[in-house]
Amino acid sequence: MKKSWILALASMIALSACTAPVPLVSHEYESRAQNVRAVNRLHTSDVAVAEVRVVKDPDLWCAGSAIPIPGARSSLSDNQNIASYWKRAFESELSQAGVLNEKDPKVKIYNLIDRVRMIAEPTQLRWMIDMRLFSSNGSIYDSEVEYNVPTDSLKNMEDGCARLADSFDKAIAWSILKTLSAPEFGPLVEPGLDYVPTMKAESLSHSLTSIVKPEEKEEIWKTEPNKRKK
Repeated sequence: MKKSWILALASMIALSACTAPVPLVSHEYESRAQNVRAVNRLHTSDVAVAEVRVVKDPDLWCAGSAIPIPGARSSLSDNQNIASYWKRAFESELSQAGVLNEKDPKVKIYNLIDRVRMIAEPTQLRWMIDMRLFSSNGSIYDSEVEYNVPTDSLKNMEDGCARLADSFDKAIAWSILKTLSAPEFGPLVEPGLDYVPTMKAESLSHSLTSIVKPEEKEEIWKTEPNKRKK
């Protein structure tokens, strides 16, 4: 009887080990040659990344497991950790191109990320990032990024979640490449240090052409930009 009980217990342990979810793995960011070339095509210099902020709570849960943020600090929220990740990634591309200057920049870039979300379905795996980039010279550029993860030979949703986690850095790289490659982004890296955005959610919900009461204007912009790109 005792032997049977031990065998049954061993079988249960083995079964639980087989059915335990595989830990999701995402990667720290590494500079991409394609992104560096995109920076070089801008013919700019002395650029700093002043601030990155994620407004809404990111969607990181997939089939009951959370996709990890590489380099995340437990003392920070997911919003802050993703903002830090994007900032490090963008700075790495500027650094590799030789244009990053944090001490004495000619222009500063701000990124207000509205949300980071994903689609995890058998027929589609996708990262989506909605951003508004500001320049200290007064220019603004809106970017809606979608990065599709291959679903060919997808075994199940655990496999799908693993693919989403594995592609997190690729989605960030794509968001940077799309930003750098857009013709509308060029004006953002022209010299100028007079404008500082509030970096509040209102910056996303208000248009520069909308009617705003004078007493509310300062809550939306510290200094109103002189041009807007989309």
